[in-house]
Amino acid sequence: MMRGRAASRWLPAAVLAALCALAAPAQAQVAPTGAYCEPAPGTRLLYSNRAYEIEQKLPDAPRLYYTYRILAPALHSQFVERRSQLLFDDGEDRWFVLNAEQEMQDFWPLQAGKQLTLHRENRANRTQSDVSFQVIGPEAIDGNGRTLMSWKIERHDRNSDGSVAEQVLWYAPELCTLAAFTDSQKRTIRLLRVLKPGDKDYDRPLEVREHRLYFADKNELVK
Repeated sequence: MMRGRAASRWLPAAVLAALCALAAPAQAQVAPTGAYCEPAPGTRLLYSNRAYEIEQKLPDAPRLYYTYRILAPALHSQFVERRSQLLFDDGEDRWFVLNAEQEMQDFWPLQAGKQLTLHRENRANRTQSDVSFQVIGPEAIDGNGRTLMSWKIERHDRNSDGSVAEQVLWYAPELCTLAAFTDSQKRTIRLLRVLKPGDKDYDRPLEVREHRLYFADKNELVK
């Protein structure tokens, strides 16, 4: 996921890699490739309590520029622009990243023990913040209806007003996005569905009720 209501802000898109094949249980312990990649434009990511659609970027956009639209929870679709999936959130982020592209590019490919620290400033009140990411290593986690080998990443926010926050991200190279992440209540938010244009259920409306994602047309829980 950076602001007071951390439960709704983090995600998180959006972090971090090349395709990873998991053809058989015997391969389950193979470390996934850690190169950077992103879901294709039009991909819809349906998580336990939120949903996003990846947008098409302009041809001259920076390499790690990440754009998406919030499908739920929202009264309307909201367009969001971020510098990499590491800052994937609910779109209300007022932070400006003071150091940017080179540090983020050097973070890739992901490897156990690798670290990144971003220095940020809140546009509204000038609060300073250090956001640190540390790659713990490969870990299997459930996402998109199966077990995915992912990179576990710990995030630590330390703000100049004395507040701190912690988060865990699981980036799945096979999907080029987060398979799961934790929110400020330490709940694990999992990726439930990855939908491409033309897929069944792709155009169905979505809504969040009591921290769970539903298809709004038939009051059907997304699984």
